[in-house]
Amino acid sequence: MNEIKIAFFGLIALFITAILFWLLDEPETIQDKEIEIIIGLGIGLLILILDRRADRQLRKKIHQQHELIERMHKTLHEQHEMIKKMHKISSNRNDSRIK
Repeated sequence: MNEIKIAFFGLIALFITAILFWLLDEPETIQDKEIEIIIGLGIGLLILILDRRADRQLRKKIHQQHELIERMHKTLHEQHEMIKKMHKISSNRNDSRIK
C-alpha cells in the first residue's frame, strides 16, 4: 500500500509541476526538457509499482508451491514408512512359516 501512496504523491507533484510550467510560460526549451523529465519520472514510478506488485505475487506463488511440496514430501514419507512396515510384517510371516 505504501508504493501506491508514493505513486499518487509523485503523480500529483508531477501534475502540479506541469501546470506551473504551463502557467508561467517558461521558455520552450526549458519546458520541453522539464516535460521530458516529468514523463520519465512518471514512467519510473509506474515501473516501480508494477515491479513490487509482481514481486509480491511471485513470492505468494513460491510460498504456495513450497507448501504443496512439503505436503507431498510428508505423504511420500508416510507411504515409505507404511511400505517398510508391510515389508517387515511380510518378512516376519515368511520367517515364521520357514521355522
